[in-house]
Amino acid sequence: MKKTILLALFVFTTGVVAQAQVALGLKAGASSSQVDIKNLKSSVSEFKAADDITGYHAGAFLRIKAAGFMLQPEAYFTSTGGKVKVTDTDNGTTVQTEKFTFNRLDVPLLVGFNFFNVARVQAGPVASMLVSGKFQDQKLEDYLNKSDWGWQAGVGFDFGNFTADLRYENVKRDYTNNTQNTSFNIDNQQFILSLGFKLLGK
Repeated sequence: MKKTILLALFVFTTGVVAQAQVALGLKAGASSSQVDIKNLKSSVSEFKAADDITGYHAGAFLRIKAAGFMLQPEAYFTSTGGKVKVTDTDNGTTVQTEKFTFNRLDVPLLVGFNFFNVARVQAGPVASMLVSGKFQDQKLEDYLNKSDWGWQAGVGFDFGNFTADLRYENVKRDYTNNTQNTSFNIDNQQFILSLGFKLLGK
């Protein structure tokens, strides 16, 4: 009985792998991103989300499709951030609007379903490695986690070798300044529009 089950599983797996389609390509695009400061501790200022900023990204993707399902790991460099209103907690007045900017290496691992080889729905975790970060003119690399996890979800379309994706992403990062005894969480959200081209595969 066990041998029969193992044989059936082997045949099924072999059939799926044999039918798998693999594609490799490049992608790039723009994003609209914002930041939300949460769990602020021991700070003389308060931060409130203000305007979005426009970011960009560029990198590569690998797509494996089988039986309608798909696995798509990616790697790309991205620039993101957002503007916040800074308020003096002593008198409650808005001091000014300042900007957070982050340069990151993001590695999403998306799973999804493919419809008629044209439309896609996908979601999955994102490993985010910080390259650099700034608030106003202050460098933040020494106060932020070097790596964090987030998630993405969205839809995509394929037109021959061309691809298009629209996704929502959320990545959270912790800020800790032991000298000033200040800490908070940075919730970086963005809507991402990507265009890509398959160099190999379908």
